[in-house]
Amino acid sequence: MTVGSLFTQSSSLFIGAYGIVVNRIVSNGIRHTSTTVNGIVANRIRHTSTTTLAATLSPYAELVKEVSTTRSLSQVSALLHWDSMVTMPQTDSHHAARGEQSAALASVIHTLSTSPRMEELINAVDPSTLTNARERANFKLMEKAFRESKCIPDSVQRRKATVTNDAYVSWTKARDSSDFETFKESLRACFDTAREIALLRMDDQNGSVYDKMLDDFETGLPSSRVTEIFSQVERFLPPLIDRVLSSGREPVNAPLSGKFPIASQTSFNAHVVKSLGFHGRSDVSVHPFTTSFSPSDVRITTRFDENEWYQGLAGSVHEAGHALYEGGLRGNEAVDSPLSMGTHESQSLFWERHVGMSKAFVKFMGGEWRKVFGRVDSDEDIHRAINGVKRSFIRVEADELTYPMHILLRTRIERSIVEGEADVEDIPRLWNEGMKELLKVDVPSDDQGCLQDVHWSGMAIGYFPTYLIGAVAAAQLEHYVRLDLEDFDGIVERGEFKVIEDWLKEKVHVHGSEHESIDDLFESQLGERLEPKYFLKYLKEKYEGLYGLN
Repeated sequence: MTVGSLFTQSSSLFIGAYGIVVNRIVSNGIRHTSTTVNGIVANRIRHTSTTTLAATLSPYAELVKEVSTTRSLSQVSALLHWDSMVTMPQTDSHHAARGEQSAALASVIHTLSTSPRMEELINAVDPSTLTNARERANFKLMEKAFRESKCIPDSVQRRKATVTNDAYVSWTKARDSSDFETFKESLRACFDTAREIALLRMDDQNGSVYDKMLDDFETGLPSSRVTEIFSQVERFLPPLIDRVLSSGREPVNAPLSGKFPIASQTSFNAHVVKSLGFHGRSDVSVHPFTTSFSPSDVRITTRFDENEWYQGLAGSVHEAGHALYEGGLRGNEAVDSPLSMGTHESQSLFWERHVGMSKAFVKFMGGEWRKVFGRVDSDEDIHRAINGVKRSFIRVEADELTYPMHILLRTRIERSIVEGEADVEDIPRLWNEGMKELLKVDVPSDDQGCLQDVHWSGMAIGYFPTYLIGAVAAAQLEHYVRLDLEDFDGIVERGEFKVIEDWLKEKVHVHGSEHESIDDLFESQLGERLEPKYFLKYLKEKYEGLYGLN
């Protein structure tokens, strides 16, 4: 989980493939750091006494200074939410108090980021005087954030914070009791508020409301482009899944079975993510996530089960991939934000799947794994075990071959509700019918069906598509890194991960949000826009080989 192209001052979820990341507020496209109350006071003083600064700074430089205060406050908000997920007692009263604090801070940030002084500076900047493409991109992001934030009344901002906080509490109770009816009205409020905000922010009347929601997470990629990519995946994968599951070759489960002490998993995972290049703080949470307060303070969490070791490792490697992206950003301005959630997910999935699930990686870590856990399983058996395929109800437990079906379903449902083709009360039925169609399973209960994900309760509508966009992008990156690093498998087996990290920095990290979309980034760095053929080829060759179909 983690960051994204949330270029509005809004409360948003940073969610990884394994669950929720952290409820973060991003203002003017800047990621979090830290601040103090004095930071607010200083900002207000500048609003009333800027003559001296104006005499020494250009409007652009002064604008960057103004934005830095809202950036710091946004990062304080992120810290509040990190705490709520990692250390705060999980009681209704604690969540209620934190919700009030978050709403109050959201109101302050919104007021500052849409102030008359901010508007004055934005209007004073002449883009033609900016000296390079980076400054022009930075200004464009700040201007976009201001224009869109200005459209949203403070009352709506506060209501959004309250609605999402209440919906999260309602969702957890409904999930625990497996009763969608008790969550329905809270969820309806989330969809209604999200639609209201999207309509307020729409500057292109030719675009759809869902396009605007999607743009919050996957900037510059309209729903028509997403449909173009997803339709290829939906046509290709079901026959391949059927062939794999009817091959008669059963997965090897022995390496995943047994007792794996939490202390041993903790030390083993720490060894692995440190080898990958992550040296930040790691904690345990219900849902693994990544959050960044600056490029030098990026934190991850994971979760453990003493009866199964791989999900903990996969979560750690996945979040380390997010963290390496955050740590590889150039600075702390708007343009130094991650480009999009799909881009972010491409980094986590690159490390989790294209490195962490490879034969070469198992050879790298197999010896240490056997030593730590006192096992004798072969590298070959470990590799087959972690790449097993089965139909499942739960998205976060799905293998990489069936996982796209879960995303296609969620995208289909949320879009139909936003566009008025279905109602919130239809979700359980649409969910169960879709799971039968796409994965041929009968959903037994709401908690194993439409209540399993936290995203919609956080108003992260338009977020789900980014998971599949990230998977497509990760496969494309692997194709091109292998062209540049011909001994890719050897590099992985020897644990020389810095070489790979440097390649990703050059192609993705350092560019931040300089490009309009992931299509534009890939066109610039790889020579072609996002292309699903590499993803489909990767899955076909890998699973036909594992299941003896080639």
